[in-house]
Amino acid sequence: MRVRLRKVGGLVRKGENLVEVDLDLLRCGKDGGDAVVEFRELVARTLRLEEGAVSRLRLVHKGIVLHNYDDRLPNFQDSDVVSYAVALDAPEEYLRERIDGGFEEQEERDLRFDIESLPSHWQRKVASYLRHRLHLSDTLLSVLFALSPTGYATVLVWFLLGRLASAYDLGAVYLLLSMVAFIFMNLGKRREGEASAYTIFNNFQALPGQLTGDQLDRQMVRGQLT
Repeated sequence: MRVRLRKVGGLVRKGENLVEVDLDLLRCGKDGGDAVVEFRELVARTLRLEEGAVSRLRLVHKGIVLHNYDDRLPNFQDSDVVSYAVALDAPEEYLRERIDGGFEEQEERDLRFDIESLPSHWQRKVASYLRHRLHLSDTLLSVLFALSPTGYATVLVWFLLGRLASAYDLGAVYLLLSMVAFIFMNLGKRREGEASAYTIFNNFQALPGQLTGDQLDRQMVRGQLT
């Protein structure tokens, strides 16, 4: 089965042959989980687009935009037409900084949830679905993906054990032990030669710039500045 490609905004003259793509070249098939991603790459190779333009390639079939998170390709018929367009590449960062100082760009990057930074493909797919289909905000996405799957499993086990402890009237003890364990698990590790924020762990030696009781005594009682 073949589909034809037409550039968005381009006029098709009568009798003109459009570029065709053979769907039989898709390794995962039309119903594979990555069919849209592979189809996009196939179109880019057919059009001989430069490397890096695949992410900016937009595909539309019968008014419906094809997204990478779609589970399958549309029900193509032979000789169907797919419209395509390549989004313009953003100007270099130093050019944008000359216009607005780069503050807005930096603020937007800090607030925007970066889907591509997620470690696994299925997480990126779920995040894309939540953003584009359910229109969840970047703030909510950041909260949902703040924990890894292992973290969510740990929280679930903690709640189940808490329910079990509550059934035996040990809820308060379980909560107290959980708080102590949480504190010790997040103490971190000091590098060799690094001072602690607590004097008791530094052989009672004050940190540079730390205000101590001896200094107050010398300044207020004895009138010494040092």
